[in-house]
Amino acid sequence: MSNPRNSQPQVSVVIATRNRLTWLKECLESVQSQRDISWELVVIDDSSDDGTRPWLRNLKCENLKVILPDEHLFRARAANLGLAAARGDYVMSLDDDDILHPGALSVLARALEKYPEAVASVGARRTWFTAEDYFRRDAHPRSVRLLNIFDELLYGWSAVSGQNLYRTGLIRNLGGYSDGLSPCDDRDLWLRVAAEGKVVLVPETVVTYRLHPNQWRPENLLAIREQVARKAIRALPRERRRSALRLRQSNAWIDTAEDAFSEGRYWDGTQATFRALGAAPGIYFSPLIGEWILRRLGGRIARRFVPAKKTTPDDDPSS
Repeated sequence: MSNPRNSQPQVSVVIATRNRLTWLKECLESVQSQRDISWELVVIDDSSDDGTRPWLRNLKCENLKVILPDEHLFRARAANLGLAAARGDYVMSLDDDDILHPGALSVLARALEKYPEAVASVGARRTWFTAEDYFRRDAHPRSVRLLNIFDELLYGWSAVSGQNLYRTGLIRNLGGYSDGLSPCDDRDLWLRVAAEGKVVLVPETVVTYRLHPNQWRPENLLAIREQVARKAIRALPRERRRSALRLRQSNAWIDTAEDAFSEGRYWDGTQATFRALGAAPGIYFSPLIGEWILRRLGGRIARRFVPAKKTTPDDDPSS
C-alpha cells in the first residue's frame, strides 16, 4: 500500500545496512510488498563501499527516507538515527539480510491495536540455515497469547528484530538501542521493553531469519549476552534478583547439557538437564521455553544419529 510522504504512516521500518546490497534489495522488496497498512522505510547506510549508497540514491520509492552518515556508526547508533526519523505509531528494526513475509506488518499492527496494553507484538520466525539449505519454523505459540515475557528474555529466549513491532513512543522514552553491546543490543532493548508491560504473541510466521556463514559473531558473544542479562538484573528490585539469577543458572545448565549430548555424553547431559529444571522449574512451563528447550536438547541427540533434513521454502510448513 502506498502512502504519500505528507501522510502519517502506521508503521516505520528502520533498516541499518552496511555492505549487503544484494540482500538489502531482497529485504526492501519484502517491505514494499506489504499491503493493508500504511508504512514508511527508513534506511541508514553505515558507510558501505559496495555500491549501496548510489543504489539507494536512485531508488524510486515515495515512502523511503535514506540517511547517509559521514562516519561509520555501527549498528546501535545507526539504528537510533532511524528511530529518531521514524514517523509511524509503531516501529520495527529489520536486519538487512532478513525477509518479511506478506502481511507481516498488518498482522503485528492489528495485534497492538487489539491489545492497547501490550508494549510490543511478536510473530513467529522461520530460520533459513543457508549453508545447509535448510528451513525451520522456530518454536512459537500456536495461538494468540498476551504475556509478560521478561523472565523468558532474561532466561535466554529472544526474538530477532523482524519478528517484533514496538510502540514508537515507548522506544524513544527508553532511549533506543544502547551502544557498546553489539550484537546483543537488541536483547538489551527487549529486556527494557518487556519490563514495561505485557507482549502480545501472534502465531503467524512474519519473517525469514537468514543464518549464514558471513554473519559476524564476536569471540566473547556469550560474555556479552551475560553482560546484558546482568545489567537487566541490576535494574530489578532487590527481592527479585535471586530468582533472576536462578534463571540464568538454569540456562547455563542447559548449555552444559547441550554440549554433553552433542559429544555423546548422555549421562552428563541428563544430569545437567535435571539441574536446570531444579534451578528454575517454573520457566519450563512457559509457552516460549518448554518447546524451545525440548527442540534444542532433542536436536543435539538426533544429530548424533540422523543428518539434518534439507528443505525448500515450498516444503516448509510455515511458509
